[in-house]
Amino acid sequence: MKVSKPILITIILAILFAGYTLLFTGKKRPATVPSPNAKTTEMTPQAPRPAPAGDILKPDVSKMNLAWRDDPFFLPKSVTDRKTQKPIMVPKLVAIMEGKKGRLAIIGGEIVKKGDRIGDEKVAEIDRDKVVLTRNKTKRILSIEDIGQ
Repeated sequence: MKVSKPILITIILAILFAGYTLLFTGKKRPATVPSPNAKTTEMTPQAPRPAPAGDILKPDVSKMNLAWRDDPFFLPKSVTDRKTQKPIMVPKLVAIMEGKKGRLAIIGGEIVKKGDRIGDEKVAEIDRDKVVLTRNKTKRILSIEDIGQ
């Protein structure tokens, strides 16, 4: 008896398809997980039962005490602590200029006049060689440092 090639290929594919459906698409049994509200009277550990052929054992995640500790979207605590701290700014007096409207000072890259604020401090006076800053009734004097040394 002769069988043509297309019929033979069709029969082989049908057998493979039937084998696949029998092995991999069987009815799934639901996993029995005890509810957290259900109280068990007996807490004796049981030996694990061997799985029937073709079934894959899945680990019981509820008993593993897992937590998402290494989240890639959170920065380490040392980095977040550095970002929340305010940098301590030590203002430096760069220059004092005198004009028609009075004296101006350049402190930390900002041009200020008497009465302006630099951070938490207020400019109380601008003299020829120093600037007096006040904060909460305490005075601090900034003087021009000699850069030529």
